[in-house]
Amino acid sequence: MKYRRIGTFMIDMAIVQMFAMVGRDIYLGIIAYLSNGTGATLSLNDSMALPALLLLFMGLMLLFIGVFMGYQWICYRLLGTSLSRYLLSVQAVATDEQPLTKQRYLKREFNKIYLCVATVGLYPLYCGAQYLAFSHLPWHDRTNHTTVALH
Repeated sequence: MKYRRIGTFMIDMAIVQMFAMVGRDIYLGIIAYLSNGTGATLSLNDSMALPALLLLFMGLMLLFIGVFMGYQWICYRLLGTSLSRYLLSVQAVATDEQPLTKQRYLKREFNKIYLCVATVGLYPLYCGAQYLAFSHLPWHDRTNHTTVALH
């Protein structure tokens, strides 16, 4: 069960990464098109280099979060869970008496992807190691009172 749970997250991230790459290329293409012919150049010695790169990086992170949430929303509408959880026969369930509604499910997924992006990818590694070694539930499950179970 533990390996299925970790596998579902890795599969979801791989699927989202494919869509995010397309979005990233479109985003960078739009930026290149808008800056074409303006005579604007950017060098590492320029005072605007750091803010411009920070803005570009923040845009890419927000794009990735948006693609992930869009993927989760579509999967929830069609399957009631993510594609990988559907294929591996696991499901996110509530650990308290409250039902797992669409809003609660999407909040759980947002917390997960936000923590992944905020820690630059270290959150899944840390949570996976804690879960495999000590059976500690990940932070996004503890705060949302959810877990993943076989169905």
